[in-house]
Amino acid sequence: MEPRAGKASKYSLINRYIGIGYIGTCFIAAIGVAWPFAAAAQGLSDSVETVSGSASVFTGITHTRTDRGTSTDTNTEPSLGLSGQVGGSLENGANALVLRYGGTLETSRDTADGDQTDNSSITGASRYTHFDPGSRFDFNLGHTVSSVRNDTGFVVNPSSYDTRNTLSAGAGLRFYPGELSTLRFFGQAGRSFGEDSLDDQESYTVGSEFSRRLSERSTGGLNVSRSWSDEDDTDITIDSAQLVYSLQMESGYFSIGAGGSKAETEFTGGTTSEYDAVTGFLERSWVTTDWRTSVKYDRSMSDSATDLSLNLPPDFSFLPDTVRLRDLVVSDSLSITHNNQQVCDACNLGVYAAGSLLESQVSGVTSHEYRAGINLGYQLNALQRLNFGYGWEGDADEDASVIVDQIHRITTGWTRQLAENTSFGVQLIQSYLRSKSVRDDQDQFELRFVLSRGFVMSGQR
Repeated sequence: MEPRAGKASKYSLINRYIGIGYIGTCFIAAIGVAWPFAAAAQGLSDSVETVSGSASVFTGITHTRTDRGTSTDTNTEPSLGLSGQVGGSLENGANALVLRYGGTLETSRDTADGDQTDNSSITGASRYTHFDPGSRFDFNLGHTVSSVRNDTGFVVNPSSYDTRNTLSAGAGLRFYPGELSTLRFFGQAGRSFGEDSLDDQESYTVGSEFSRRLSERSTGGLNVSRSWSDEDDTDITIDSAQLVYSLQMESGYFSIGAGGSKAETEFTGGTTSEYDAVTGFLERSWVTTDWRTSVKYDRSMSDSATDLSLNLPPDFSFLPDTVRLRDLVVSDSLSITHNNQQVCDACNLGVYAAGSLLESQVSGVTSHEYRAGINLGYQLNALQRLNFGYGWEGDADEDASVIVDQIHRITTGWTRQLAENTSFGVQLIQSYLRSKSVRDDQDQFELRFVLSRGFVMSGQR
């Protein structure tokens, strides 16, 4: 539970179609992986769990106010755009695929000087896994595309961040040294492809996972790994070891781990430095048919490049708006998430909150990151629905109580069903940027009218 403030990109007409093709390519790539499963599951057979998606055309108007200190600049832009999203989970025997992608392409015109600006953004993730209990071999593939910020700071327009694609792949080989024990050796690799000022990164991780069943519901184990990464001409090696314990409960599960990590960095010119840290995690989840709540504390040592190969499953419910790049840090993070599909007979609720303390091992600088939000949907009647979303992100330096940069986003929407798969909606999107650094405070208000066409497929295993 991942800034560089930039100006909105300006494209020619050719580049605009390239942007559409780029979004489409990511969709097609994900669907291409899913196709063998979808083909085998025609007619909503047992191998399909859920698949949904939509395509929308929208028009709107955006009003922006920028506080220059001694004066306030205002700007109003009408816009026209396209957006789309697809998500779902599919299973077929030992194969499983989970994905969620969304993209937007918008063109707007400044009413003051007539300049035209095109903005495009895409975020999402997909993960394919093959795991057959009757086979010793397993493997996985993953893809994420996200907005990445290189230093502290936020912007009101998400498309002003740089975009990074990440590919990951890995495989494991299992052995059974006894009826109650499992030993798995694995390798993972990850590579990122960044646009504009972002450099490509890569990392590799190898390790072993030993687990032993202690009782009918509990297991214990030992995880050992080594990771290599290359970032900004700096080679980083991280060795980690951790004892873990997990317990399945009627109301969910509990897990805990403790260990340590040691890192070695080799800078350009041959200079090397070594760092070590105590690491661990504690997680408790409560799960029912209608809701799920999770509380997790995690302490780890890593950098942005190393994270590429760790292949941690993304939280598809709350994919972050932006991912902040960082050097080698020891991170203490606490996160809470809650999803409830039946808060009342006609409403659903999602809540999340997360905070991290980051200590750079290279520079010694300490910083804090915070993130929180709520999503609430209410079904007015069979044809109309209200949605409300609020998100907040904040960055602080060594003093955790002094927020240096923060942004609030509020989204309010009304949707009416026009036909079985067609709807019309009105959205009000509000963004408030507040900064104690050299960045100007900014407010943005966007009113959108959206016509959408979607599809939903579901089945039971």
